Amino acid sequence: MDKNNKDIRKEIEELEKLIEKVKKQNEEEKQKQKKKTKAKIVKINLAQNYTNNFWMNMVFSFLINFIVIFGVLKLFDFVTLSNDIYILYVVLIFTIIEEFYKKYLLIKKFKVVLYTSGLIFSFINIIIFYILDLFIFKNSFSFNNYLYPISFVLLFQIFRAIFKNLYLRMIHKHAFNK
Repeated sequence: MDKNNKDIRKEIEELEKLIEKVKKQNEEEKQKQKKKTKAKIVKINLAQNYTNNFWMNMVFSFLINFIVIFGVLKLFDFVTLSNDIYILYVVLIFTIIEEFYKKYLLIKKFKVVLYTSGLIFSFINIIIFYILDLFIFKNSFSFNNYLYPISFVLLFQIFRAIFKNLYLRMIHKHAFNK
């Protein structure tokens, strides 16, 4: 009987030790989970991409830029056009330049992008549209006022951000529903 009591006590002590180990493991896991929740990273995508493929991204950018630029130019009287086909040329040139300078700035001059909170993109877009107006398309595509390129770029970027976010939400919603 005494032997049985000793065996039972040993088993109870072993069980208590195991319970303590399990409690310690649970506490460690809880601490790890707390650390994981504290280490949330907020990402701000200043040059939002549609896909990881550069050429597909270029096509999507061209399509969205065309839709938004065409819409803004038709809604507001910013530009005098000799023919609507020049909108297509402007969008094509703008999209190509924009994709390359965004890629360059994000790879080589990321600090500049961060310091300016992405406003460098707006400034470069304004310069691009001034150059397209004054030097490349002169009489075929010209802004009616010297302040219109600034207003146009601001409206363009606002509408494009809305359009991009709607598009990306639809894609993500569709991808997660499958």
